[in-house]
Amino acid sequence: MSLIYYVIEKRENEACYMQDDFMRQLIWSHNVRRHAHGVPDLRWNEELAAQAQSWADKVARQAFISYKELSGVGENITFFPRDLDPEAIVEHWYEEHEKYEYETPGWQSGTNYFTQIIWRGTEEIGIGRAFVEPDVVENLNRKSSLRSGKLACPGDQVIVAFYSPAGNNNRAGQFAGNVLKPLRRHEAITEQ
Repeated sequence: MSLIYYVIEKRENEACYMQDDFMRQLIWSHNVRRHAHGVPDLRWNEELAAQAQSWADKVARQAFISYKELSGVGENITFFPRDLDPEAIVEHWYEEHEKYEYETPGWQSGTNYFTQIIWRGTEEIGIGRAFVEPDVVENLNRKSSLRSGKLACPGDQVIVAFYSPAGNNNRAGQFAGNVLKPLRRHEAITEQ
């Protein structure tokens, strides 16, 4: 009996560790890019993380993207293949930097994920991760109602990142003061 208990406890602890490690890598990947723009690190916020996890669970159950729109909280929400690693996830969001025109700061189509990642005034982050069950997508495909937002594929993971204070504030001067040109592009990213 004690051997079975040990194996179950060990597996649960490994799963928790892997999830915690995944989140640490997501934050680290955010901060590598923030450093390249000369802005301070993001700090983990448990309350934001709990809200992000709750929202990730909901988005995974519905299998399409919807936004929570919390007051004062920015959000990046995307479906990714199940096995995509944290570095590739953040790089996917960050690669929008190629479209951002620093000479004309302000809200620019197709750059919201990038600008939220490096927004200088953002100080905290909470992240949730959930997986889309194959039967959810199958049932969703049978429905004929139209939905806005990206649809999930069976087995996808959804990553929900909540940021505080929110970035992407379009008041005069906000983008110029918060979306800074890179000091350098991260050359090589190594494991922490």
